Amino acid sequence: MKNSIILLTLFVAMHISFVSAQTDTISNNIYQYNGNLGIGTRFPTSKFTLITDEVITNPTFGICNIRNNHYATFEGFSASDVPFVGSLINGRRSRGTLDNPQNVIAGDRISGIVSAMYYEGEFRFSSGINFYAGQGLDYYSYPSYMVFRTTGVDESVSSERMRLSEEGHLGIGTDNPASSLTVAKGDIFVEDISYGIIMKSPNGQCWKGILNNDGMLVFNLIDCPAIVSNNDGSNNNSGENQGILVYPNPGDDILNIQLNENHGYNHYVITNMKGETTFGDIIESDFTRINISSLAQGSFLIRFHDKNGKMKASEKFIKK
Repeated sequence: MKNSIILLTLFVAMHISFVSAQTDTISNNIYQYNGNLGIGTRFPTSKFTLITDEVITNPTFGICNIRNNHYATFEGFSASDVPFVGSLINGRRSRGTLDNPQNVIAGDRISGIVSAMYYEGEFRFSSGINFYAGQGLDYYSYPSYMVFRTTGVDESVSSERMRLSEEGHLGIGTDNPASSLTVAKGDIFVEDISYGIIMKSPNGQCWKGILNNDGMLVFNLIDCPAIVSNNDGSNNNSGENQGILVYPNPGDDILNIQLNENHGYNHYVITNMKGETTFGDIIESDFTRINISSLAQGSFLIRFHDKNGKMKASEKFIKK
């Protein structure tokens, strides 16, 4: 009798679980599964999942539209005590198909925000911010860059006006910025003469140069501007303050890595001083021994990334 009660209890529990997780057909190709709504899928993985297999070309309207005779806005509300949580628009891109995704290649547009204005009988795309896969893609490297486009007077097609490169270089009027700021085919205009150029001399003093009425750039000693740290308080240029010990340095064949207990690092990447990746691996413990016998003599960087791929710290070492 006791065994029968146990079996009956298990059967009822399994039945309740099956009923709560079963798929209900609401209409043709519209389903409800475990509290989630799906269109094009019987098993939606989020509160609302839409899956189609449609070929969309401009200027055809896309898969999902919000239309209204007044404001037509998409608003995201989030509440969390976690610093990096917030409302996001997450654009994901692969080659191949959804069921068989393939690697993207450099130059593929990953996502973007575009705008179109109605004029003379049709909507005309005029500006946008696009995100692309960059050069140097591999397992531990996911470079990307941003392109800003606008359409000028007497133009009907948008053109690239500004680019933020993989290295963080900002280019205005060029798609290949060679420095932190590169301006091509244009001038830099400082209208308010109280502003100018601030540079730091080798002795650590800061100087501000402004133009006088004779067209001469005059520099005056000033207090250096305050340095703003990263939002997460990390120091990406050195692992010393991140609880990272790399030894022996210089080293021969073995490099030892000692991390603090709360390091939060997921994997490391070793690059040469040109930024070219040599190899990397997952971090499985607080102490790691790395065989660097295959490296040529010279200087290298070991970079530490979190689980989201963000570089949190780096250390330089020398292979003897």
